[in-house]
Amino acid sequence: MVFPPEGERKRSRAPQRFAGKVAEALINDSHIRFHAAVILALAFIALLTFFILPVHRVRVAVDGAEKTVLSRQQGASAVLEQAQVELLPGDAVQETGDSGETVLAVKRAVPVELESDGETLTWSTLAQTIGGVLAEAGTTLGPFDSVLRSDLPASVMDPIDSSPRWVASRLLRLSLPPGSLADEGDGVRIAIRRAMPFTVIEDGEALELESSQPTVGLALRQRGISLGPGDLVFPSAASPQTAGLEVHVERARRVDLSLPDLDTVIFTQADTVEEVLSEAGVDLAPTERVEPSEEAPVADDMEVSVLSMSEERYVESETVYHGTVFDVDYSLGVGEEREVEGWDGTLYREYQVSYENGVEVGRELVSEWYDPAPQDTVVYHGPTVDYRAAAAPAGVPEELDVSQSLYVCATWYNAASAGKSPGSPGYGVTATGVPLTKGIVAVDPGVIPLGTHMFIPGYGFGVAADTGGSIVGNIIDLGYPGNVVGDWGNTRCLDIYILNP
Repeated sequence: MVFPPEGERKRSRAPQRFAGKVAEALINDSHIRFHAAVILALAFIALLTFFILPVHRVRVAVDGAEKTVLSRQQGASAVLEQAQVELLPGDAVQETGDSGETVLAVKRAVPVELESDGETLTWSTLAQTIGGVLAEAGTTLGPFDSVLRSDLPASVMDPIDSSPRWVASRLLRLSLPPGSLADEGDGVRIAIRRAMPFTVIEDGEALELESSQPTVGLALRQRGISLGPGDLVFPSAASPQTAGLEVHVERARRVDLSLPDLDTVIFTQADTVEEVLSEAGVDLAPTERVEPSEEAPVADDMEVSVLSMSEERYVESETVYHGTVFDVDYSLGVGEEREVEGWDGTLYREYQVSYENGVEVGRELVSEWYDPAPQDTVVYHGPTVDYRAAAAPAGVPEELDVSQSLYVCATWYNAASAGKSPGSPGYGVTATGVPLTKGIVAVDPGVIPLGTHMFIPGYGFGVAADTGGSIVGNIIDLGYPGNVVGDWGNTRCLDIYILNP
């Protein structure tokens, strides 16, 4: 290889270096011009946007808070992105407002887990109620199916509310751990419990029912069968409700129990009154008794009374006023009188009084006595005829066998005036049982014994065969038959003649 001389080689390399530098300068200049053009284009676009797209005010409502941003963005998604609001699957955005201010309301979809008929569905929903969630899932409810939210009874009308934890996670832009909604931290957990058939037997009658409640007691309540105090149910109300279960209900009977110091109501399965008292903790004292008896069977709405028995002696008094009686004193002369003054007495009666719960229920007369005994005033008069001189006074038939005379005051009566109606069995019948007619005389048997024959001047012969409440002492009543008005007139006081038998 032939190389040129050293001087020539240097001369030949200098033009080459110059040409390279010129080329490099031209390349760098083209890059600068390109970048400048890009910058100018961007500046032009920004300037154009500034004049064409004005800034507008947007109020963003999301996750229970509000924020306001100034934006030239036209789409809701772009504005929300500028406001650093993340839209999740199922979320909805509602835009309202005017040219002055736009409102973007973000409605968060709530994660929901539905367990029904052995299947579990999970999705996010904008439904407002549990019923809306079931409608989205195409799940229908039977008349006695139950809805549970987080294992608690719920209604299809209950609202779908996000849990506080879920809302907080969205506000803080935190991600919740994946998995089921067992703790409802990620949304709402809904379960459908289907009704199962069971049989209720009450009072020998079987009733076929169905219920979705978990226990016997809740199943009965759902079907309108209430258990009152004292009612028995087999199996117990707390027992699990299973398909085909047979439930026996025995109703308690109501007993109104009245005690000496209080009244109470007992619901019992007892068969006798004695068992009712035992349930109530009532021990009968020797001075107490129960109605009805302890052996009586218990019936519904039965009244049982425990009565406290007591007795006491009671004495009452009554003033007995004295009366006036007339008598003949043969020691007195004709037309003479003397009077022995009487006095009032006091009658005492002693009773044995019985009480039940302090209320008198009976009394028995034990004894009675006078202190002092009453004494009638006695008016004595002499005979109108001096029988010491003649056995039979003038006007008296001589053939009569007169034993004595007696000064009396006489009235008259007939059957109509005796106080009984014509239809009465005792109408016109005397105390001795003989019919009332003329010649029957009512007397005080203590003064004139019944059966005594007598002669009454102006009336005729008579026999003592009747008595009367007002015929006391030396008072007699002269009888007349039927409705015959007696010709005796007013009361007369005179001597009558007692005949020997």
